Amino acid sequence: MLRLYDIYHPAFNSRPFKCKSEKNMPFRPQRLNSVLIQKLDAFLKANSFPDLYRAYAWNKDTYENDFPDIHRLELHIATMDQTTGITISDVKCVAKWGGNWRNQGRIAGRAGRTVVLPPHTLHTPEGAAVAQLQDEPLAPLLKLDASVTQAGPTYLTKVLRFGLPQEYGAIDTRCVRVFGCGNAEIRQQDWIALRARNNGSGWFIVADKAWPEEYATWINILRYFASQLPANCPHPRPFVAARLRTAGGWECADVEMALFSYASQFAGRGA
Repeated sequence: MLRLYDIYHPAFNSRPFKCKSEKNMPFRPQRLNSVLIQKLDAFLKANSFPDLYRAYAWNKDTYENDFPDIHRLELHIATMDQTTGITISDVKCVAKWGGNWRNQGRIAGRAGRTVVLPPHTLHTPEGAAVAQLQDEPLAPLLKLDASVTQAGPTYLTKVLRFGLPQEYGAIDTRCVRVFGCGNAEIRQQDWIALRARNNGSGWFIVADKAWPEEYATWINILRYFASQLPANCPHPRPFVAARLRTAGGWECADVEMALFSYASQFAGRGA
């Protein structure tokens, strides 16, 4: 039996979420050099993405539970993008889901802003991904960063991941430490030049000269995997029933979940 999940905003009931066409897939990857592509191909051969996807776990969100909070947040944030715009309250909800209890209360809109991403920043009125994002995936991130304080790279990218999972995946410290720089003990790949650091109160992504440009590299890595994988993503039934996913199709957020599971094997639960 399919379960229903609450959507905590009246806009969801007043204007239904317009789903993307089943023919839509993530944009094609861009600007990945041949050396990196060889590394990605080797990773594809060595790992089962469906198994990694099933292994994803974050609080209540497990495959066995049908990823209920992810399902709810995807519906909600995408609906907000297609109605009133994404608000600072939505950013706080995403931070709460991500476990950012420490800084959640300090997250705020710059200059008292309530809407931090205008309507249709991510989706067209018809529900497709905005075409500009193919060449400019950083554009919504830069808008968010200019509108929000105290959120940081991880939570800004999580907002995009929930708002348009077809084209975005989050980047967090586990993935940076395993696929990037800053933690030689657990680093497994050198795909991105982002760095993570621990100042004694927890890991964080360093917003240095590699940020945010290397997030675009991360997005294109997700696009590459999505373009190479067969149509075998084992989406829970509620995602397909709600037309959040096409059966079997890999979207950027699905790939990111699989990579997060891989990174979690090395970073540990407390990362």
